[in-house]
Amino acid sequence: MTENARSLKKPRSLPWLWSALALAGVVIGLGAWAFSSPVGSSPDDDFHLASIWCGLGDRPGLCDTSAVPGEKRIDSGLNRASCYAFDPKKSAECQVTSGIFSNSQVIDSSRGSFSSNYPPVYYASMGIFASPDIQSAALVMRFANIFVFLLSFVALWLLLPRGLRSTQFWMWAATIVPLGAFLVASNNPSSWAITGVGTAWFALYGFMGATGRRKFWFGALFFVEVLIASGARADAAIYTIIGSLAVIALTWRFSRQYMWGLLVPAVGAIISLFFYATSLQSSVASTGLADSSLATSTRTAFGVLAINLVQIPELWIGVFGFWNLGWIDTAMPALVWVASASVFMGLVFLMWGALSRRRVLTLVGLAAILYFLPLYVLQKGLNHVGEQVQPRYLLPLIVIFAGVSFLGLASGKRKLSKVQLAFSLLGLVVANSLALYVNTKRYVSGLNNGTGFSLDANVQWWWAMAVSPMALWIIGSLGFALAIYSGYRAAHASLAEEEPVNSVELRELKPIS
Repeated sequence: MTENARSLKKPRSLPWLWSALALAGVVIGLGAWAFSSPVGSSPDDDFHLASIWCGLGDRPGLCDTSAVPGEKRIDSGLNRASCYAFDPKKSAECQVTSGIFSNSQVIDSSRGSFSSNYPPVYYASMGIFASPDIQSAALVMRFANIFVFLLSFVALWLLLPRGLRSTQFWMWAATIVPLGAFLVASNNPSSWAITGVGTAWFALYGFMGATGRRKFWFGALFFVEVLIASGARADAAIYTIIGSLAVIALTWRFSRQYMWGLLVPAVGAIISLFFYATSLQSSVASTGLADSSLATSTRTAFGVLAINLVQIPELWIGVFGFWNLGWIDTAMPALVWVASASVFMGLVFLMWGALSRRRVLTLVGLAAILYFLPLYVLQKGLNHVGEQVQPRYLLPLIVIFAGVSFLGLASGKRKLSKVQLAFSLLGLVVANSLALYVNTKRYVSGLNNGTGFSLDANVQWWWAMAVSPMALWIIGSLGFALAIYSGYRAAHASLAEEEPVNSVELRELKPIS
């Protein structure tokens, strides 16, 4: 049989079609998460919403100067939106019965980033969408965050060599359920921290091995993502530097060209350090996360250390649903975190079967940071695991850890069997669907109120739209399933169309021209 005949009989993989379906699935799946909870549902949203409305300074009807130093005059709905917080049996009906958005008034409030508590970029950017209609504006901001994630993903996808697209897909798929999905589609600055840190390190990884025009675009994407991450949270600024160090450890070589290339992460570090140093969040390094409501005065440093040394992994597993969502008040069923964590750990251990020395050292370094960084912060404040430090603070680092682990996919040496693949994809789809259902029910009718399975049975709160809670859950679940399956097919098709690279280290990758 001739070569032409073979090519005619070989079915086309159509990676562009799978990519388009995956993008549609991401919008639908994360969009369902955006609609699944009311305004004020992510941690400290009363603080973040007020900060957003004042993110562009004083504006009539949105944010005004207060006669009280350190305070701003804002719509009371921004501070009162989370009326349901801390009581999972309580639906978001209180927003309606209390007239939080319909009968709101202008108040003086100190609850916001009015004194450079957080970096300003996220709040200023979201402030563009602020309006007197708090609910509509908050929804627009959530979808803006979704598109920031989507555009970052697509930009990196188009720049990466096809062999690395599978790594990019699994890096996000294995870490986004459920906490990542909830936060990316929220009004919380952690949305940008997750997106920016997760994309920045990989863009720099591509930059170190690229040539020509693509090298420029990799560098530009790296700087954009550094700005996104460090402009949202001070800890994310430090994480971008950690990600850069991980890339340098993976790709280091002695050459004049490489040394000149180090100027890019150096400039990125300067940008990150600027936002870190000018934010009050930086004080955590010296004081920890103090809380006057916690009785820490009777604790000893040794006693706190002894407990935390064996409890730190709880923070890692918390990103997969072991910790509650929302204001740490929406408990996830065990199946959610068992399924999502099992997929993550299974894939990581599979990839560890073919580790180079560089990746071993890099992963050991990242694991040490994931362990000792929260341990240090907890120790400074004499806090136990479960107090102050939350899994969402560590999620960006876990995304980097996953990405470095999954670089083995580029070499073609580690592959999933059909059974492993089926369980991985199905596990993520089931975990996401169950988490989305519980999160929606918590706000629609409250949890454990005997309202049965149907989300439409006792609707106490919902958005003013034709789509019912049950329909949203079904559509969102199917959308996420489409994103996961189509994303895998697109990544697999890209990998199949390109010869596996010789090594997972970019110093041995073919130049990206």
